[in-house]
Amino acid sequence: MSIRTADSPLMNSVFLDRWSPRSFSDEPVTNEQLDAIFEAARWSPSWMNNQPWIFAYDTDGAGREPILNTFMEFNRGWASAAPVVGLVLAKTDLEGFMSRTRDFDTGAAMMSLALQATMLGLSVHLLGGIEIDAAYEVTGADRETTEILCGFVLGHRGVISALPESLQVKEVASDRKPVSDFAFRGGRITETPAS
Repeated sequence: MSIRTADSPLMNSVFLDRWSPRSFSDEPVTNEQLDAIFEAARWSPSWMNNQPWIFAYDTDGAGREPILNTFMEFNRGWASAAPVVGLVLAKTDLEGFMSRTRDFDTGAAMMSLALQATMLGLSVHLLGGIEIDAAYEVTGADRETTEILCGFVLGHRGVISALPESLQVKEVASDRKPVSDFAFRGGRITETPAS
């Protein structure tokens, strides 16, 4: 894993500690840990407090294999070791109107979930590579009122050597763009923002 550094000494280190490994151990995640993780998501901000997020997940029950099978083959290969597998959904119809911020709000809940997991010594990896039709089938979600966003796995980090060689080289925490690339004081978006 690479050493990440922040440009601000005031930023909490949990943001640097959070990253998305592919190597997971089969050590179980406890019910108490899951309760804390989903409780963190519960307290996320959302437009009009509509809380559109839904997490469909399983650990070792009848739902685990069907959820895992919604992941594309490449992802199933490494994700199957994680003790928790799940799907992230967002309600699109909220009391008769469409929520324009549903994906944004669900992303905030996912980040809260991921940060709480990190604080408990766990890791989360989101997967865009899922079979959408299969995910609707497995979850029973209504296509008219719910959007399937992505999959996720959750657990304790495993040993890198358990991954295929092609993935071992990718098993590092990635860097980020500088703040100056996306934060524009004064409100006007420019190629070279004012500091």
